[in-house]
Amino acid sequence: MEVILTPILGGLLHIVDLFMQIILTVALGFGWVTGPATDDPITFQDPENVQMSFVLWADTHTRSTAFNPYWLECGFEDIDNSGLDFDAFVIAGDISEFGDAPSYELVWDAIADSSIADETVFLATGNHDIRLAYESQTEMIMTKESEYLGVEIDKPYYSYDVNGYTFIVMGSDEWQFEKAIISDEQLAFLDSEITRATATGKPAFVICHQPLANTHGLPEVWENGDLGEDSEAVKEVLLKHKNVFFLNGHLHDGVYEKSLEVFNEANGVYSINIPAYGKDNDYGEWSQTGLGDYVEVYADRVVFTARDFQAGQSLEGMTYTFYLK
Repeated sequence: MEVILTPILGGLLHIVDLFMQIILTVALGFGWVTGPATDDPITFQDPENVQMSFVLWADTHTRSTAFNPYWLECGFEDIDNSGLDFDAFVIAGDISEFGDAPSYELVWDAIADSSIADETVFLATGNHDIRLAYESQTEMIMTKESEYLGVEIDKPYYSYDVNGYTFIVMGSDEWQFEKAIISDEQLAFLDSEITRATATGKPAFVICHQPLANTHGLPEVWENGDLGEDSEAVKEVLLKHKNVFFLNGHLHDGVYEKSLEVFNEANGVYSINIPAYGKDNDYGEWSQTGLGDYVEVYADRVVFTARDFQAGQSLEGMTYTFYLK
């Protein structure tokens, strides 16, 4: 099934792509589709003292059609319009809708054509990325991640430092349709890497597609939308440390008060839900496509700002500042 399914799916989506290219050409010609605005560019609070910065997206759900790549290109154009040099770019899972190679190639190409191509790119596997053919699809993404980082990544979890700050990417160790399975080995890795990352008071950024149980409106917003049976074990690891940011997607929750979950304010342990970039979101004052965050890291604080990258606008009142402990 893994050998046959992806080529067939890719071929069918390529046919759809050709059709959608025609529609997009017409839409662009009549001005029905436009790029991001330029009157509200991305800005840093204190550009001279930013230690590290990154863009944070999730759930791009790219399909091999013309419109998804255009939405991606709008987001990268918005980043480029800022003139800022981000240090990293993150997609926290569900990169593609079906996990097919042509759809991933559209993402890789969009990255390659942007200023982000010169920075560190982090990819996490989401349920849509692995549920049709776990082994081959995981290998496909980790092979690309190895290319981005210049080191071999042979597991769905890994860590990497940028400007002395650590990103820890998690991923399901086995096939699951919606949730994830986190092995004891991965839990030990998570604990060890957070310990190393935060030893001198710096924050650690943990990227996981699925949210932890009973966070961000769960289970009310989605009865089965959490990480799964290993959720509590992951949370126990996070709570052992200080200055940890758990960053998840998956919920398509939009941007609103439930986007932030405080695990332990005294120790600086938080969870932030990333809205879906490539699909409409279900809740919140802001629920359109094209949503994500950009993050500024300073010596004493971390600043998250929610933004509509597709439209080129930051979301009013949705900037969170966390002072390090």
